[in-house]
Amino acid sequence: MIPDHIKNKILEKVTSIQQFGMNDLTWDKEEAKTLITSLMPDNIGILGGSVYKIELNNLIPLYDNWYCNPIANETQFEFYTRSKLKALAYIDKYPVHPNETILFSLVFTENIDL
Repeated sequence: MIPDHIKNKILEKVTSIQQFGMNDLTWDKEEAKTLITSLMPDNIGILGGSVYKIELNNLIPLYDNWYCNPIANETQFEFYTRSKLKALAYIDKYPVHPNETILFSLVFTENIDL
């Protein structure tokens, strides 16, 4: 179970997309980067994520995504760090044009099989 202090970070600036029939948590580019940076010292990893666009009040999956799997001989903390750095790099490089609403979902994990 994710500790409350981590849950609070995750939920602080979340953008709900329930109005579009999705039970996913998303963040805009800057909020996603801020969240991941704030989670760097925490025992949680990011398995990957997806990208959505809101256009004309519709949620459009962009079919852009990334993933991060544990590798052999990697400690849990090393995976957590690497997975967050990979998510941060992907989101940072993702192009977002002015007046465009792009949202990123993140898949968190506390437990990994090494």
